[in-house]
Amino acid sequence: MVFAKIYSMRCYLNKLLLCALLSLAGGASFVSAKNKLPEELSDSVYSNVCECLEYAMDNEQSKLYVEAIRGYTGALAHLTPLAAELAKKKEKSVADRERLGKLNKLITAWRYKLDELEAPAQLEAYETLKSDYKMRLIYLKEALKFSSPIIIQTNYFNALAAYARTKKQAGNVKLQYAPPEDIDPYYKEVSRKLSLLLEREAEASDMSEGQIKIVGRLASDTNLISQLELAKSVLTGGESVTPLEFDRCYALLTLKLPLNYTYWQAWGDFRLRTGDTNGALRVWKKALTRFTSDFDLRYLLAFYSPQSKEGAAEACEYLKDCLEMTSGLTASRIALMLARRYTQLGEYGEAYAAAQDSAKLARLSRNPNASREYREARLFASDLALRYGLLEAALENLEKLSVNDEWDQDIAERFAMVRYAMFMQDPGDKELLQDALKAFDKWGAFNPNRKGICSAKAVMLFTAGQFKEAKEQAFRELNVSPADPSALTILGHLSLREGNVSEARAYFEAALRSDPGYEKAAEGLRACGQ
Repeated sequence: MVFAKIYSMRCYLNKLLLCALLSLAGGASFVSAKNKLPEELSDSVYSNVCECLEYAMDNEQSKLYVEAIRGYTGALAHLTPLAAELAKKKEKSVADRERLGKLNKLITAWRYKLDELEAPAQLEAYETLKSDYKMRLIYLKEALKFSSPIIIQTNYFNALAAYARTKKQAGNVKLQYAPPEDIDPYYKEVSRKLSLLLEREAEASDMSEGQIKIVGRLASDTNLISQLELAKSVLTGGESVTPLEFDRCYALLTLKLPLNYTYWQAWGDFRLRTGDTNGALRVWKKALTRFTSDFDLRYLLAFYSPQSKEGAAEACEYLKDCLEMTSGLTASRIALMLARRYTQLGEYGEAYAAAQDSAKLARLSRNPNASREYREARLFASDLALRYGLLEAALENLEKLSVNDEWDQDIAERFAMVRYAMFMQDPGDKELLQDALKAFDKWGAFNPNRKGICSAKAVMLFTAGQFKEAKEQAFRELNVSPADPSALTILGHLSLREGNVSEARAYFEAALRSDPGYEKAAEGLRACGQ
């Protein structure tokens, strides 16, 4: 029952979203056919789109998937040619660009619906997917009549996407079906024509012969892996162009084919490989103006932003956007990145809250790696709280980590540090002392020869007035670390307390040789009369 309600709510929200998008695309909602229609949609086309969407969403809510897909495909059939026609215009007004962007958002949103079928519905929807593929192939053939690179490539990718969906469904439902025999020749023709068009653009831009060939190669093979391999070949001297010339090729490609996401990806990656991080950031920022709802671009901009206050401020904004666009374990990782960036801004309260959110998101995730993310978030929150004296908060985070006895050396060390700080705030509390000593023993069990454990216990015992035990721990520390300034200083104070000034002086001087800036040793030496 709960899942049925969730599904029903999702359909309702989808309907609201699509209504809003269509309203944006044309300035009118399909719910009200009486509103003024946008210029690029005729009355008949607009009416058909409305009917298709009404039909699709009603059937989806009723779980009649094959009928729903037919409705979405019908909407695509009407809107895709309109978007292509608008994109073809050489001179576009601001309104034209806005309408094109909104139409593309609609087309993308509905096309994703074709990938959301549940397994039982795949067989039923198979014939519809074949029809969708054939429709894309028609658009591809039409694209070859135009000379605009963006029109050709947009239709090319549409056909490829539908082809991939059809092949995927064919594998799932195990039906004997192959796409039309003529698909490869059309793809080859598109690739060839696209290459020629871009090569002419490169020639008109006074590029070298080597650059012109590279532009043609990049245009004909838009696979990201292929592009990265070509970039590697350029950097290792295996091509006829320099890295600077290769960079210029991507500048031309993104100018002429701005909606090709692969070019932006490959260009940013290439600049990273050349050590130009700032250049990569500029590429991604420009790409984000084209792909305004893209998660990966925001993540890259946040990840590589400068380690300065200005860079951290920008990163925080990108990461907050990312959090709204994702969920689960990915959201947990983003929240922890946000926490670390907040600390760079000095916004420690926000950092602590983000770390807590990260831990909660990881705990709710079913991903097998969630325990590692949960641990990192809790340790970060604990470290942050300890750093600013919020000892109870630090202890609370550590205790949540150790609920299932998931102890390790890092957790044990932090427990010891927090318990130490709590005792030093109230050195008269014997219970706090025992808790702290036990915590250090547990830490020491992971690494018996760990430097600093016995000296920390010596300091606490000396502070509590247990001088015999403090002396014993100090000597134990010197067996592990003979020049430990803390242990030497404790022994100096114990010798001074016993009236052995010369011995005390020797301990203090040894501590200062080990650490010339150790103030407690300097204070002890002054107490000896020097």
